[in-house]
Amino acid sequence: MEAFLPINPDMPSDLYIHLNFETYEEYLVTTCGLTPAQAAKASKGLAHLKSPANPDAVLSFLAGAGFAKEDIAAGVARFPMLLCCKVDKTLTPRFAQILSIGLSPAQISRITSIVPNIFVAPSMIHRIQFYLSSLGTFDLLHVALKRTPYLLGQKLEVVKPNMALLLQCGLTASDVAVFAKLLTPKPELVKEIVACAEKLGVPRNTGMSKSALWAVHCLGHDSIGAKMDLLKATLGCSEAELALAVRRAPQILRISEGKLSRTLKFLKVDVGLKLQYILLRPPILGYSMQRRLVPRHYFINVLKAKGLVKENIDFYNAVCISEKKFFQKFIDPHRETIPGLADAYATACAGKIPHGIKM
Repeated sequence: MEAFLPINPDMPSDLYIHLNFETYEEYLVTTCGLTPAQAAKASKGLAHLKSPANPDAVLSFLAGAGFAKEDIAAGVARFPMLLCCKVDKTLTPRFAQILSIGLSPAQISRITSIVPNIFVAPSMIHRIQFYLSSLGTFDLLHVALKRTPYLLGQKLEVVKPNMALLLQCGLTASDVAVFAKLLTPKPELVKEIVACAEKLGVPRNTGMSKSALWAVHCLGHDSIGAKMDLLKATLGCSEAELALAVRRAPQILRISEGKLSRTLKFLKVDVGLKLQYILLRPPILGYSMQRRLVPRHYFINVLKAKGLVKENIDFYNAVCISEKKFFQKFIDPHRETIPGLADAYATACAGKIPHGIKM
């Protein structure tokens, strides 16, 4: 890189290079593909280098090994010291070791974008073998690492009992990958999370068990009682009614007080739903007001006003279906009758007021 070469023949090259090290921020952007913000942060970890020779060698090795440019950039942004690794002593043998467990260069590239320090932590390579065997596929391993990048840093003597317990609770390998954060706490804590979820009335091996486990994990098992009291007060329901709602949709425990109050007010005042109706269909409380509840309520009312749909449409059924099915049922059949209907719905889902569509 020309910026690192001395232009004064009387100045020692190593001194000039050291004085101009700040050009590494530009190097990280132009050569490694980092954003300026990422480069500004990453360059601080490279201040000890006096030359771009080793980073150049690292980039050349990774590119030659088949790593994608975007994966290299992500890896360097996460772990700038990757550029300081010795190609012959570190990268080459570790790359060969990872290849030997059955991963392809493309798969190693994807892992490096998330856990680039795998090249300086041999124990992580052994753990990859465990997760490949336990989860069954590389894709599930990749999901787990994306959601929990520090997963490979946890000792297997901690992870193994947690994984066994989660599988006993009815979670599949796919579920475990998605909720990989539950693998890393101390086993005693995961046992407490499981026990707390069961106290909520959500038994193991049921469809709602993973939702209950995640809710308890996010809130903290010692905070569930206070959250239940808050929900009961906000909803204005009995303890028995709340318990039933939580069993049906444990995810409502993760809804903030503000969002819950706004959603409840909208459903009762604007939509005209009774509290009992809502409590028997608790997932409705978790949908986005902006992206789902308000737009669908508005457009169903438009269709009702024009006599294009029945008056007794069940609101929950209209809300819980996917966007694709909502379009098929409520938008597509009326495109010709109401020009611009689809665009107006998209506008409403973006939080803007649709123009040209009136009741």
